[in-house]
Amino acid sequence: MDVATTSVTAGLSEFVSTGAPPLDARQRAAVAVCDTVGVILAGAPEAAARIARTVVGADGLGPCRILGTSSSTSAADAALLNGVAAHALDFDDMCFVSLAHPSCALVPAALAAAELVEASGRSVLDAYVIGFEIECRLDATMNPRHYHERGWHCTSSIGTLGAAAAAARVLRLDAAATAHALGIAASSACGLKENIGTMVKPLHAGLAARNGLLAARLAKEGFTASEHAIDGAQGYLAAMDSERPAAALAEALTDLDSRWEILDTGVTVKLYPSCAATHPPLDVLLDLKRRHGFTADEVEAIDVEVDSMTPRLLIHARPTSALEAKFSMPFCAAAAIVFGHPTIDTFDLPRIRDERVQALMTRVTMRANPAFDTAGPPLSQARVSVRLRDGRTVADRADGARGYPGRLSDEELAAKFLGCAQRSLTSAASDRALAALRAIDDAADVRTLTALCVS
Repeated sequence: MDVATTSVTAGLSEFVSTGAPPLDARQRAAVAVCDTVGVILAGAPEAAARIARTVVGADGLGPCRILGTSSSTSAADAALLNGVAAHALDFDDMCFVSLAHPSCALVPAALAAAELVEASGRSVLDAYVIGFEIECRLDATMNPRHYHERGWHCTSSIGTLGAAAAAARVLRLDAAATAHALGIAASSACGLKENIGTMVKPLHAGLAARNGLLAARLAKEGFTASEHAIDGAQGYLAAMDSERPAAALAEALTDLDSRWEILDTGVTVKLYPSCAATHPPLDVLLDLKRRHGFTADEVEAIDVEVDSMTPRLLIHARPTSALEAKFSMPFCAAAAIVFGHPTIDTFDLPRIRDERVQALMTRVTMRANPAFDTAGPPLSQARVSVRLRDGRTVADRADGARGYPGRLSDEELAAKFLGCAQRSLTSAASDRALAALRAIDDAADVRTLTALCVS
C-alpha cells in the first residue's frame, strides 16, 4: 500500500473491502468464533444480559437470533444483546496488541450482519480477521497513552471501528462506502475504564457491536461521514488522545494484507473467567499448589509481582460482587487455593463470602515489578511466592498463561465451549452446536449455525 498516495481512511477502507485473509488466519478466527459463541451462551443467563434484553426488547420480528434464548430481533439489537452476553462473565478472549477483548464485539456484529444478508460462515471468518487487523493497527498508533493514561476501554473505543469493519465486509460495502462506515463508527466509539467491575463493562462490548453494525448499514444506504473523521485535526485519533499522530497510522497500514497480526500475535482464549491480568499468577499458583500439596490453612502469605499495567486493572482489593471479584488479585488468588481451578461458579456470592477465602485474601499482596514491563507483552509476566506456616517458601515465574496462542488444545477449547454452552442449551444441543462451529468455514448460510444456538 502506497502511503504517499493513500489517505488513512482510504487505506483502511480498501483493505476492509478487498483484503484476502489466508486459510491459517481464518482458522484462528474459527477458534475465536467458537469460543465467543460459547461465552455468549454462558453469559445469556447473567443479570447484565437479562436486563439488557428487558430494556431493548426481543419482539421476534427481526431476522437475527439472540443466542442462548428462544428469541429473535433486529440486527442492531441482536448485536447489542449478544455482545453484552459475550462479555458478561469476562470469560471472552483478549488481544495483547489491541489491549482489547476483540471477539465480544467482532463476532456479534459479524454474525448479525451475516444473518441479515444470509451470508456464509466463511464470510464471517474473513470479516473477523479484517476487523481484528484494523483494531491492531489502530492500537499500534493509539497506545499506550489511549488505554494506560487516558482511561479509554479499548474493547469499545477501538472495538467499535473493528466491528464496523467486520460488518462492512459481510455486507460487501465497497471502499467508498466503507470509508463512511468507519467515519460514522469513529463518532460512535466510547468506553471508560472507570466502569470496569460493573455491568457497564459488558455493555461496552454490546454497544461496540451495535454501533459498528449500525455504521456499516447506514453507510450502505448512502449515509456519509467526513473523510478525515479518523485522522483530522479534530478527528478520532486526536480526540482519543492517540500516542502517535495520523502519519504513524498511515505507516502502520503499509503491511496490511501482507502481514497478519492474528497469526503473529494471535487471540488469547481465557481458561479462567476473570480479568486476563489474573491468569499468569493463577497458572503459577495452581501449579505450586499441585506440586507442593499445600492447603489454605497452611498459607502464611502470598506475594504476587506483576507488570505496571496490572494494578490499574485489578482495582478491587476487597470485592463484594462477582464483577468486582473478577478484577481482584486477592480474591482470585485466595479462591484458587481454596477451590482450585476457577470456574464460573467460583465467582458466585457464597464463594466470595466464604470464610476461608475472606481470611486468605488479607494475606495476599500484589506489587508492580517494573522489570516485567519490558520482559513481554502487557499482562503476561508474573512471579508468585507462597510463604507457608512451616517456614518454607515456594515460588515460580510465569511468562504468559494457558490459553495463549500456541498453548490451547482442541480438547481445552471443546471442554470450555461445552461447559459454557450448557448454561443455556442441553448437553445434546451443545454437542451439535460445537460440531457446527467446528465446520463454520463450510457453512453456506450462517443461519444454520445460529439456529443451533437457541434454547
